[in-house]
Amino acid sequence: MLYEAVFDPSEQSDYPSHLLKLKGKRLALHGSSVAAQGPFKGEECFYIPNTTIGLIPVRDLKNIRSVPFVEWEKTFKQLELSE
Repeated sequence: MLYEAVFDPSEQSDYPSHLLKLKGKRLALHGSSVAAQGPFKGEECFYIPNTTIGLIPVRDLKNIRSVPFVEWEKTFKQLELSE
């Protein structure tokens, strides 16, 4: 499924500076699964396709919602333009 959410990192999360620049922006997300390893082990996470960002736990996302492909693609392309 395809999702959108606003990135709102918590104080306990340690993200690289390039990802912190996306704070407050709507992200186009894919998947939803529980991380089997790494810093978010045991947490439900999403990821941004075709990036090196990795997993983002649900606790760092606001207003998660399932969206149709057309809407998701528009959000994804806007993110690419702003990076």
